[in-house]
Amino acid sequence: MASQRLSTGETRGDAARLLLAAARERFSVAAIDLLLPTQSRLTEWQRLTASTLLAQLVRTIEDKLRATLALSFADHDAIHAALTSAHVPIALPLLERANVLRDGDLGNVLVRRVEEHRFYKPEAAGDLIQELIRDPDPAISSEAMALLIARSRRFDRFQEPVMGETELPADIQHRLVWMIAASLRHYMVQRHGLAPGRADAAIAAAASALIAGYDEGDSLEARCTRLVRLLDRAGRLDDALLLRALDEGSLPVFVAAIALRASLDHSAGWEVLSDPRGRGPALLLRAAAVERDPAAAILLILNAKGRLFSGSEGDAALIQLELFDASDEAAAREILHLWQVDPGYRAAIARLSTRARSDGA
Repeated sequence: MASQRLSTGETRGDAARLLLAAARERFSVAAIDLLLPTQSRLTEWQRLTASTLLAQLVRTIEDKLRATLALSFADHDAIHAALTSAHVPIALPLLERANVLRDGDLGNVLVRRVEEHRFYKPEAAGDLIQELIRDPDPAISSEAMALLIARSRRFDRFQEPVMGETELPADIQHRLVWMIAASLRHYMVQRHGLAPGRADAAIAAAASALIAGYDEGDSLEARCTRLVRLLDRAGRLDDALLLRALDEGSLPVFVAAIALRASLDHSAGWEVLSDPRGRGPALLLRAAAVERDPAAAILLILNAKGRLFSGSEGDAALIQLELFDASDEAAAREILHLWQVDPGYRAAIARLSTRARSDGA
């Protein structure tokens, strides 16, 4: 257990860089896991669920593009028939063959959704949100209702996860739209002999319109962030609320709340929490100034769900609690400062650190 303690040199040195590199490595591996079953490090259920969500996501965007393009090519019988046929997938087979879906950022989103579903408790997840919908503060009540609507889009009538484009950060959505648009171009030009110039004009217009109408602020993560900010301003974002959100299975609300308490954004909070060495949860709780008893309860819940939030088997929660006890808020915040800088800068440091570690540096 002593190995989990933070040395003085590590606290003042570059522990942040190492933690960032380890977390990003997890997402890169997870992205590969989703698309290479023989190398899967996720469980079979997690892999299949994530693969299904990815297929749903691609088809949702593809269907919107196809509906627009079908109008543009109404005079081309073969293309129009293919675009309007619900039984003819076009984009996903081409994207899979080209191996262009191995995107670490997209893999990150998919892993989040799988983990959210593992934590989700249909019988309990609405209790806190339902209470907040009835809150006397109209701003909190309104945002809680918007959050409930956003969450309803993530599950079908059997409480199985579904995924649409409103799940994505704008930059990932834009990349995915253009990749799907390119696959439709390939299909129409190569399979049906459409003139490239005509294909490009119609497809670029359809994709640009879809991107222009995208509202990242309507995502569940954005709704969670706005709600917890309102609760924080009202002085109500306490340890009990964090513990209750997690215990009821509202993982996105918990991540948004703990991240805000630690002065991080939602994405950064998720990344630290998912540290594969298992140190992230303890450091995040300490940086958020969570008291020891609720911190211990939170660690137990996180580790009870398995691998993603624990770095070792068996006594992972006890090891993380020891790290929590051995550090303090200032030291934890010092390590997590790297998650407060520009995400592009953070990504560059992670890529360089991952390569340096693989080279033995």
